[in-house]
Amino acid sequence: MRKLLFLFFPLFPILFSPPAVAQTQGVLGRRFFSNWSVGIGGGPNIFFGDLKVNKFWPASENMNEWRYAGTFNLTRQLSHVFALRGQVLYGEISGTKRQYKSGGSCNQYFEGNILEYNLNTTINFSNLFFRYKSQRKFFIYGTLGVGFSNWITKKKDLLTNKQIGGSGSEGNWTTEVVIPAGLGAYVNIGDKVNLGIEWTVRGVNSDKLDATEGGFKYDMYSLLALTLTYNFNKPNLGNLSAANVGRTSGPIPSQFQPPAPKPIQKPENGPTPRLHFPQRDSVTAKEVPLPPPDSSDFPEATVDSAWMDGPVQPGISYRVQIFAFRSNTFSATDIRKKFKLKQTVYKEFSEGWYRYTLGSFKSLKAAQSLQRQVKSQKGIHDAFVARYKDGKRIPTRP
Repeated sequence: MRKLLFLFFPLFPILFSPPAVAQTQGVLGRRFFSNWSVGIGGGPNIFFGDLKVNKFWPASENMNEWRYAGTFNLTRQLSHVFALRGQVLYGEISGTKRQYKSGGSCNQYFEGNILEYNLNTTINFSNLFFRYKSQRKFFIYGTLGVGFSNWITKKKDLLTNKQIGGSGSEGNWTTEVVIPAGLGAYVNIGDKVNLGIEWTVRGVNSDKLDATEGGFKYDMYSLLALTLTYNFNKPNLGNLSAANVGRTSGPIPSQFQPPAPKPIQKPENGPTPRLHFPQRDSVTAKEVPLPPPDSSDFPEATVDSAWMDGPVQPGISYRVQIFAFRSNTFSATDIRKKFKLKQTVYKEFSEGWYRYTLGSFKSLKAAQSLQRQVKSQKGIHDAFVARYKDGKRIPTRP
């Protein structure tokens, strides 16, 4: 038990430390099941231990030490740096020794099958040591984990092929703790798929993997695998236009329904102030011309106080809104890149919406000119002009 705890010890600082914020590739959802990915991989599985011809390079004949294994991975993304991954490995393994160091003949080899399952963490070095960028496509990472390796191996005479020993048997596999550690790299292909390569060394808490006890106290094997991963947490920008809350036709998804209007509080003295607001935050509303600005129409109580992005213009100003979403799914860079916009895209949050706007104008005509220009682009048909006061959005109400 003490030895097992010692093997788990290197993982404690990683698994139980708080995840880094703003450090993950792609958009992280807030629900538990939003940030999963699945992957498969495979490649050569090479043994290191007592029955080994060369120190590193595997023998290819008499007996062939080139054996192969495959993996299945289920990953939970914790941040732009850390992820927790469960892995299953299954494959073959083999090793050969023809001579002892003294020069005498050994002529022994072993071969068998391995079934391994482990829990490991991946650490994205590209996002850890360099500033995170959503446009980054290539990443380097490390991995460290702990699990159990199960095997059935048979040791045989190299000249007669007769079995002279073994470890494990059908229905009674040998099981030992395994520590996988390694490096990998991957490149993003499209929105949801990663193609990568990963090399790991897997040390087992046993000298019986090759059914030979001797010089190596802990046997090892290494896997060099090509991996293909599908990410559930990354948005598919190809469907982005379907989420435009400015659309005026078709069914309205429930997640894009506009919030209920807030009641207007009548002041204690005097009549209710006149409010001239466009109706454009409603999905089904028609475009309403903006009236001339009148500072008396915008009491301080109506100015939204949520976080904003973009240049601050004193007094009344105008921006062109192109999208709005209920969920915090896309970055401003995602929108700009998807629709190949030349203008800077600003992201803001108010009234329960994540909004994406362009420009900041003192002139209504200038904003309307940009609105017409943007609406001519493919995929952006419902852009409209929104009004701001002192850089803060003025909520639209019916």
